[in-house]
Amino acid sequence: MNGRIEVHATAGHGAQAESYAKTLTEIERLIAPLAIPKETNVQVGTAFRLSSFNAEDFNIYVGLRPDRMGKIHPKSSLTTLAHEYGHAIFEKNLMKDLESYKSIRQEALTLETRVEKAVEEAKSLAYRHSVTFNKEKKALLQTQAIDKALEAKSLGDQVKSLRGYWSIRGAHHELFADVIALVATKDPHAVRDVLIDKSEKLKEHSSSLIGLRDFTDGRHHLNRKTWEKEHPLFTGLFGDIYYAFLPARWELWNLTKNKIKSENYRKELPLKVFQILEKNLSESFAKDPADIGTNGFKDIKRMNEQLIEDFRREL
Repeated sequence: MNGRIEVHATAGHGAQAESYAKTLTEIERLIAPLAIPKETNVQVGTAFRLSSFNAEDFNIYVGLRPDRMGKIHPKSSLTTLAHEYGHAIFEKNLMKDLESYKSIRQEALTLETRVEKAVEEAKSLAYRHSVTFNKEKKALLQTQAIDKALEAKSLGDQVKSLRGYWSIRGAHHELFADVIALVATKDPHAVRDVLIDKSEKLKEHSSSLIGLRDFTDGRHHLNRKTWEKEHPLFTGLFGDIYYAFLPARWELWNLTKNKIKSENYRKELPLKVFQILEKNLSESFAKDPADIGTNGFKDIKRMNEQLIEDFRREL
């Protein structure tokens, strides 16, 4: 615990609370002058099967993952925390700097809340209809339930209209969070190593999304060909936010691999990457929904090319 971020670690498992607090403090030292997300609350333990960051309340949950011997490896948990804290940093600074994002974010969160409320009300009205015997009340409840269900559907359609922007936002989020993990660990394999099962043997040119999150995979020409072939499926159809910027991720490592051990460079990288991602995200938010596509990745090759151009110029 560092007095600001509360860490709940399950006793006897993984790193202790002091280690998590130290990781956060070290990251905060490296990201200046980016704003620190002081509202973040961190919980760590075996109660969480997966790790996540909640952009609405800035809660981070770090699920402890066992290695193949069934033991908890502290290094993996700290890498996970670095990645999730990267999300908090990105969200905090987007909200501070990017008005277009604040507008879309608020609209999306409000719509999601209204959809949930309308669905619950429709279910309640439908249940009351099913247990009511008075014909007049039953007819009225049926009409109300149908109206509320239609309202939920209409709100859901509005949420869908924002899906493309939200997917683009997610892809930028994941890339920045992985960069923070890279800066914290100086290890391009760190995130992949946390995600893979130690007993799983990934083929060198596997199209496994987990394997390709290794920053260094860009050295394999075949992996670039794999992305060219498969991205229409993963990004175009599925809207996969992890697969979207793999070419940009590989180029980022190519540019930083000989400098990542430098303390000064590690301090420069987060701000530079944030500024590049913020600029590209702002340009995407300025486009019409039809121009970005349902999943946001209609022009993903050009988006990668733009990021690569910016990385080469700034990093």
